[in-house]
Amino acid sequence: MKTIIFIISIFCILTFSSKAQGTLATLTSLNVSDISNYISVNYKLKEKTLDTLCLYTTVFMKFKVSANGKIVELALSEKTPEVIKKGLEKAIESSNGHWSTRESDLKYFSKNTFILPIVLFYGRGCVGGDGELSLTVPVEDWRKIYKTMRSSNYAVLDILKFKSKYLDSFECVILAPLKLGNE
Repeated sequence: MKTIIFIISIFCILTFSSKAQGTLATLTSLNVSDISNYISVNYKLKEKTLDTLCLYTTVFMKFKVSANGKIVELALSEKTPEVIKKGLEKAIESSNGHWSTRESDLKYFSKNTFILPIVLFYGRGCVGGDGELSLTVPVEDWRKIYKTMRSSNYAVLDILKFKSKYLDSFECVILAPLKLGNE
């Protein structure tokens, strides 16, 4: 009898722990960089769209968190392709309601602007079509890739752009970069 109870107990513990691992953590001042997990899990592009993308770039996502745990003042680099911009906006908004409402966390969120660098590589839309960046990529694809790589340089300028004017500086929290696309 004790053996049966022990086996049932182990089964229940394993079931609950596997369910807990499937949920994303509440975001606090100590784990705000876990926003990358929300984006990775909820960022979706259609297969048809992936087949058309040929780019290698970095974009920056700038945002704040409101007192009620929602993403506000969301901005992405100006030259972010529209289809990617929409996907990223939808993905980060999946974190709405998953931010800690503890007083110390709310104070931290309210006084900080967060910057998330996002490295994007999509190569399936290149003429080679295998998604790999190699030296044998045709000239026309290198032009596409070079153009998007140049855009990543301008993306750094976009971080300091507010209401069409560039600031000399501003305080922010830069989060660890997130990589999306095919490697």
